[in-house]
Amino acid sequence: MQKFLIVFFVLFSFAQSSSAQDKFNSQIWNRKNHERGTGQVDKEPWYEWWYYKIILPKSDDAFYFVYGIVNPWDIERGSEASRATVEAGDFKNKFIINKVYTPAEYYSAYNKTHVEIGSHLATDKNIKGRMVNARGQKIAWDFTIEKLWRWNAMGWMMPTGITNISWYPAQADARCTGWISSNGRRKLFSKVPCYQDRNWGTSLPKWWTWIVSNKFENSPQTALAIGGGQPITFGNIHRLASVTVGFKYKGKVYDWRPNNLDQIKMNISFGKWEVVAKSLLYKIEVSAYAPREEFMDLEFMGPDGVVFHDYEALRGDLTVKFYKMSPRGWQLVEELNSQHAGIEYGSRDTYEMQSLFNSYRTLY
Repeated sequence: MQKFLIVFFVLFSFAQSSSAQDKFNSQIWNRKNHERGTGQVDKEPWYEWWYYKIILPKSDDAFYFVYGIVNPWDIERGSEASRATVEAGDFKNKFIINKVYTPAEYYSAYNKTHVEIGSHLATDKNIKGRMVNARGQKIAWDFTIEKLWRWNAMGWMMPTGITNISWYPAQADARCTGWISSNGRRKLFSKVPCYQDRNWGTSLPKWWTWIVSNKFENSPQTALAIGGGQPITFGNIHRLASVTVGFKYKGKVYDWRPNNLDQIKMNISFGKWEVVAKSLLYKIEVSAYAPREEFMDLEFMGPDGVVFHDYEALRGDLTVKFYKMSPRGWQLVEELNSQHAGIEYGSRDTYEMQSLFNSYRTLY
């Protein structure tokens, strides 16, 4: 009986933990009022979005899709920033299509990943939609998602609201099956590398950066997720900057977080990103690069109406060196390479792409 109770407690605790993590991939806005049944509505500035990316290694195609909401309480659109949006981008052909809806045309569930904006659907298992812009460019998509790894990037800070932005790689490693049609080119695919994450908060950070890959040469079960920036902390502190690093390697996950007192340094010389993260036992060195022509400017509207420019590439080159501490110092475990890395740097400031690639920034 005692063994049964122990097993039951362990399974129950795991189920509770998994359920709590899954909450981060469903709607966050107004959740406390919803769970308490108060009937009240949060009306502070707010945004959240669901981001998906997919690469087709055989053809070097890369696409992204975003389903988002800004100020969901502002049904009448009293602010121009208030909106629901669906956005899709084709990195190979360098075009982006964005469609704006009213907040009234947005729905998201609290108990599961389920987002509807107009006729577009996004869940953790399937996304689909269809758009055309004024220039006649068209894109449509319908594919399923098989989750392989989710990662709590912020650790114990995730549910606290200490920062004005949260980041959650809900499917840091995943495989997708289905089709995408872009300007008449229909691509069918099965179990190709894909990715999905979340952002939400009350305002956008001063800057944001991101490096991800789940397609490494000769290492099919490896995945890397790096993200962070310079948020506002505790409501009015603007000087703290941070990035977190998650690395799935041979069935085990390794984390480096500043809130766990791990040492992390990051430099950006467009378009080269370099990260070194160390804990007591493990170290990772990351170098990511993409030429100027691989980047596109993804624009995100903040709750205050300021446009956040997110310079992103999805076909970057990535080198990862993974070390373990030994009595003789750091010993290299393995060097890994990817030609399908997602790389980005975002900021409220507007930069010309050429000037970005001629600059060097020691960010953190």
